[in-house]
Amino acid sequence: MIGLAGLSLERAPPLWVPMPFLVVAPLFATLFALILITDGPVVMSRWSPTLIGATHLLVLGYVMMVMFGAVQQMLPVVAGSPIPRGRGVALLLFGLLALGTPILGLGLMALTPWAIGLGGGLVVISILLFIASASISLARSPAHGPTITALWLAVFSLLATLLLGAWLATGYLGLGWSLPRTMTNPHLAWGLIGWVGLLIAGVAYQVVPMFQMTPEYPAAFARLYAPFVVIQLLLQTGATLWPAPPWTAVLGALATGLAALALAAFAVVTLRLQAQRRRRVPDVTLTFWRIGLLALLGAILLWGIGSLAPALGQQSVWPLMLAWLFVVGFAISIINGMLYKIVPFLVWLHLNQIRGRSPQPGGPRVPSMHEIITPRRAHIQLILHLIGLLAGLVALVWSPLWKPALLAFAASNVLLTWNLTLAIERYRVERAA
Repeated sequence: MIGLAGLSLERAPPLWVPMPFLVVAPLFATLFALILITDGPVVMSRWSPTLIGATHLLVLGYVMMVMFGAVQQMLPVVAGSPIPRGRGVALLLFGLLALGTPILGLGLMALTPWAIGLGGGLVVISILLFIASASISLARSPAHGPTITALWLAVFSLLATLLLGAWLATGYLGLGWSLPRTMTNPHLAWGLIGWVGLLIAGVAYQVVPMFQMTPEYPAAFARLYAPFVVIQLLLQTGATLWPAPPWTAVLGALATGLAALALAAFAVVTLRLQAQRRRRVPDVTLTFWRIGLLALLGAILLWGIGSLAPALGQQSVWPLMLAWLFVVGFAISIINGMLYKIVPFLVWLHLNQIRGRSPQPGGPRVPSMHEIITPRRAHIQLILHLIGLLAGLVALVWSPLWKPALLAFAASNVLLTWNLTLAIERYRVERAA
């Protein structure tokens, strides 16, 4: 495990490298909610073009946008290896992803081949650029340990997600190629369990002990978790690609079950560490993490019930409930918790660095992290997020809650953007002082 003393804070990139990704991302979640509000419950099918397009807005525009920004901040500090040409790469990554995502999402909704091709091309270029720059940074890193392993395997999972997604996209381009819907589940598994899940784990190994004042993750668990998950994903994908002989279906089901057990173990281990935290002061970010981990356990439980009771698992709403719990409940809740620690910490860190370079002693003090984003504002956003999460889950089976749930989710993300923007404004004011 990379110790906290090994963090290279002096190597942190300029604040304007990660910040555009982190501040703009929640707006894509707001767009996702507003689109689904206009279409209403008609999208209650995983194959609905509107839902497919809106989901890509959420997963690419929100989740991936935040993760691109977080990795560019994390690699110099944790791995001791900056992204090559960091400022230029960050600007290009942000532009390609911010432009390509809405074009791709709207193209998928309208089934417009040229928009799918253009938007998908921009997104593919941004992902390939990210994979290349992150791989160079990781290859140059002198650091070792579970965090670095998780980052490597998360990048590998992103590449697998990209290849499978590009294969699926060819079916929409009007070129006469068939749409390989059988690859949808592996595409989702590599993207959600591999890329998102492993990156969250790699970040958690650092931020949970550091910011939440918990013990370190068990060394054996942290070392084996990411490789174990990737092996299961490879087995699952292989079973889907080569369905004969019949025993491969059993192998694929077993691999899926083991991956689910690994995710559950990560949630339980993290919750147990949080129960042992040294500081008992209430913390909004800790609540976000707990909501996310409980939602992950809920998604795994729901998957298990659907597997044991096929009549339930084959209901059209079942995969939507799983996706809602995993993406909105787990991934986005964890991201919220990270943002409320990472953004104030970065503002505080950069103000302290400016203060240290100042030739004049004295002057205004650097504000604390709680002054940069007040707990009260964060708590209001937490309540809106929780209302949207729970109401959205119920709305999938009781449609009258559809619009209220999505409105709460949209309001939550508007407020999150506002809170992060105020943190940036505080940085500008304090920097000028």
